[in-house]
Amino acid sequence: MRLPAVFRTSVFQLTLIYVVVFGLSVIALFAFIYWSTIGFMERQTDAVIEAEIVGLAEQYERRGLAGLVDVIGDRVRRDTEDRSAYLLVDANLRPLAGNVSYWPREFNQQGEWVNFVIAAPDNERVPVRAQVLGVGPGFRLLVGREIRELEQIDALLRQTAIWGFGLTIGLALAGGLLMGLSAQRRVSQLNRTTRRIIAGDLSQRVPIRGSRDEHEELATNVNAMLDQIESLLSGVRHVGDSIAHDLRGPLTRLRTRLEALSAEPEPNGESIEQCLAQADGLLETFNALLRIARVESGAYRSAFAELDFSRIVRDTCELYQAAVEERGIMLRLDNTRDARVFGDRELLAQALSNLLDNAVKYTPANGRIDVRLTHLAKLVTVSIADTGPGIAAADRERVLARFARLDQARSQPGNGLGLALVRAVADQHDGRLTLADNAPGLIVSLELPGANRPR
Repeated sequence: MRLPAVFRTSVFQLTLIYVVVFGLSVIALFAFIYWSTIGFMERQTDAVIEAEIVGLAEQYERRGLAGLVDVIGDRVRRDTEDRSAYLLVDANLRPLAGNVSYWPREFNQQGEWVNFVIAAPDNERVPVRAQVLGVGPGFRLLVGREIRELEQIDALLRQTAIWGFGLTIGLALAGGLLMGLSAQRRVSQLNRTTRRIIAGDLSQRVPIRGSRDEHEELATNVNAMLDQIESLLSGVRHVGDSIAHDLRGPLTRLRTRLEALSAEPEPNGESIEQCLAQADGLLETFNALLRIARVESGAYRSAFAELDFSRIVRDTCELYQAAVEERGIMLRLDNTRDARVFGDRELLAQALSNLLDNAVKYTPANGRIDVRLTHLAKLVTVSIADTGPGIAAADRERVLARFARLDQARSQPGNGLGLALVRAVADQHDGRLTLADNAPGLIVSLELPGANRPR
């Protein structure tokens, strides 16, 4: 038979474990209290009986059997509460003195402690604890105390233990059931939400109640994960739309030229070169997309190592030195020493190349590009400032997306993936890419965590 869902929850099962552990603890506690209380009372009773036996033994040695009979009779008369039990018998177990009418069958040997029951004058059954003393040839003396109070306390403790244990287990099970139901409701909410998401409704979120417990933390993390997934899927859709839009034109032109070439009896080399150039542009776009995807997937993180970032910056600037001189642009490098980061050399060099390529592309003749590398506290920052047209503040976030190109950039070669790649590299290095105004021009800053403190 299949158990109800609440009994299969981990909270209820964990509660059962605690019930068992707590139940054993309660049993151990009651056992300690029981044996401490009953044991103390039994020891007191035994001490009184042993003291009486010692006293009667001394009386027998001094006064003989007759004197012992007198002493027993005197003690019975003085025991108005009938707390003590005495019985002196001969070899045939016939009573000679005392207030007990028969020899208990429970006694087998001298010195043995035995609990038995005698009948009081009002026919009440009285429990007695006693011990036997041998006196003279064949005579035996039984000395005991009634233990009604001891047995009442014993019964009370046993009953209290049973009721206490039962009540504890009942409350624990009820608490576990309530907690299991609460946990089941929270998990059911999460399951309903995930089922709707699986069905395609990515707008669903797990309800937040503000309880600040582990379920609330899980719900918050799940909602954050769903936000990220929705954002990524939205980005994928945007990328797909951008690819379709940006590649449709070059593919159409390539097809048109190929049709024209197929119609010519003798195709000229210039047309073939134009087709190859367009095909190379398409391949470059796809390669850039694949590179961004690999960077965002973290495929390069396993090869991260401590690097001298200042050396990468110097080498990249030297690589573009000839291009800026050809365009009449002044490139100035303000480099710091010992700017070390933890990352991938190839990715960081590619990111710097993309930033410098954009700066060279949009800086007019006789303009200026300033590259500055700083290492403050635990942050390494490379800033590239140009004197080009700049980017409006409203467009700075948009240009970091894939295939994003502003109107003034349409006349320049490119596919709108350069800054998207730099941003992906920054994210994988736990860094940040920011754009600011240079008045005139643009300042692009790549911030990375430093691998050590500056010397």
